[in-house]
Amino acid sequence: MKDQQLSGTWTGAYTYGNEYDEPLKGKKVTFEMELTVVNGIIKGICTDSESVTQFQEPATIEGSLTDNTIKFVKRYPHYWQHEKSGPRFLPKLPSQEISYSGQLVSNGFEGNWEIITVLEDAHGKMVTYKGVGEWVMGKLNK
Repeated sequence: MKDQQLSGTWTGAYTYGNEYDEPLKGKKVTFEMELTVVNGIIKGICTDSESVTQFQEPATIEGSLTDNTIKFVKRYPHYWQHEKSGPRFLPKLPSQEISYSGQLVSNGFEGNWEIITVLEDAHGKMVTYKGVGEWVMGKLNK
C-alpha cells in the first residue's frame, strides 16, 4: 500500500481480550484515526468512543508500514487504566504505550494490540499487568 493510499481517515474498532474482567472482556470500542504517511513512517491522531469524553486532546499515533505489515504505538494525553472498580485517570502520569501490529487484509488492516503497565503495589513491590486484544480498521472515503 502506497503512502498516499494510507494517508487519510480510518475507522475501526478494538476489542478487549479474555484476560479482562467483565464488563470489559470482549467489549468492542470504535475509533477514528487521521493518519499521515511519508516514506512508510506513520504519524497521526486517534479518538475513540471510550476515551473521547475523558481527554481534551486525541491520542497520538506513531509507527511504520513495511510491505503489508503495520506497527504503531498509541499514547493518550495521560495515564488511564481499567481497574475492577472502573477507569482510573491520573493526569500527572504519562500515558502507557499501546502497541498495535497488523496485516493488510483486503482494503483494511487487522491485528492485535498489547498494553503493559508496571505499577508499585501498597507494599512497594513492582507489579506488571498485561492486556491484549484485537483490532480492525478500514479507510473512510471522504
